[in-house]
Amino acid sequence: MGVISFCSGDIYKGITSILYENLFSSDVDLLGLYEKMMLGFEDNNIIGKYKSDFIVSKKDIIGHGELLLKKETHNLGIDLPIYFGDYNQSKNKIMIVAMDAKRSNQSNDDVVIGSVFSLNTLEARVTNRNDYWKFIEPMTMENFVYLTDVFKLYYETYNSKNGKQVKVLSNKDKDYTDKNSHAFSINKSILEAEIDIVKPNTIIALGKESASALKTLQGIKTTGSDINHNGIQHIFMPHISRTVTQNIPTVANLFIAMGRLKKDKQMITLGEQIKSHKGKLY
Repeated sequence: MGVISFCSGDIYKGITSILYENLFSSDVDLLGLYEKMMLGFEDNNIIGKYKSDFIVSKKDIIGHGELLLKKETHNLGIDLPIYFGDYNQSKNKIMIVAMDAKRSNQSNDDVVIGSVFSLNTLEARVTNRNDYWKFIEPMTMENFVYLTDVFKLYYETYNSKNGKQVKVLSNKDKDYTDKNSHAFSINKSILEAEIDIVKPNTIIALGKESASALKTLQGIKTTGSDINHNGIQHIFMPHISRTVTQNIPTVANLFIAMGRLKKDKQMITLGEQIKSHKGKLY
């Protein structure tokens, strides 16, 4: 059984400061929630006892307050960024960016706070339903890995189209994603602050939509699946699926091949680490 550190050090305190500044009311106990997640992560003998889910109301999301008040929103969610590994001891720092914090079957006023891919919970890591962990786990063995969402808030609402009410997801809602919107500036500010704290060597976007949103927020106009932007290598990968995670060696070979083409030692090393990882942490 391997050992991995989860949200160690003080990085999560810096992240909570960013979230308070841009998104949450001070009434929300983010530090307490992180501590709860860390406690649950360390208790490897109990499945389902510790969850990250924490419910707040719309009024606690001050960064998007006007947006939420004017829309008939429901199924709201926010995932707290989480990270694995020793920041000070890891030469390679990887930021993995997902799309948003999808939710379902919630009341209109609730905002459910969780973690990216629910990876703070043992249940999410040991069950076969979480394909993300199969991809991420090998990277955590020798790298610092930070996970976040490019769009911090998820919600569902309705827009009128041809006289009918049509369901719209937050990542398709122009009031949320338009470059001139207040919500866009909030997501941009948070992402920039996260990058400044983590100082990643590599940023991996999972899925076409998260890649497109990440490029927009960072002002990246270059095309391709492997881009250097502001001294950081950006890798744009397909959405994680069961097909991908059943072929981890294929993914590893992809990293190695790309690294050799670009003469990038860090990418080659990452691919070799993924390929050589045989065991399970839990």
